[in-house]
Amino acid sequence: MIISFGWTLDCLLAGRKTCTRRRWSSRHYGAWRQAWREGRREHQAWDKSPRAGGRRVGTIRLTCEPYKERLADMPEGDVEAEGGMWESKREFIELFGGDPDLAVVVVRFEMIRPGQTEEGRPG
Repeated sequence: MIISFGWTLDCLLAGRKTCTRRRWSSRHYGAWRQAWREGRREHQAWDKSPRAGGRRVGTIRLTCEPYKERLADMPEGDVEAEGGMWESKREFIELFGGDPDLAVVVVRFEMIRPGQTEEGRPG
């Protein structure tokens, strides 16, 4: 499976991003949970969707099963884990329209192989 990082790519590659929150459909969320439960922990990291001309930038390993969490329940320390681009949790929540009750999917990971192309060769 793949996950794209778009405008947080620099934080990912610098090792500052170890967590991401997503507004995924129930089906997509279920696929990621199923991958975890089947022992598939490693996934491709991309700069943007391959359909949009993206390229593979590495491999991440999930560190726990993806789960849903209300933005209000996000630990303060996750502002840094999300890449540290925001001054506060409140500022981060604004990315999602400012609704602290919005439940999003949380994916925790570590970068294990940065700089790989979609063919798996060093980029």
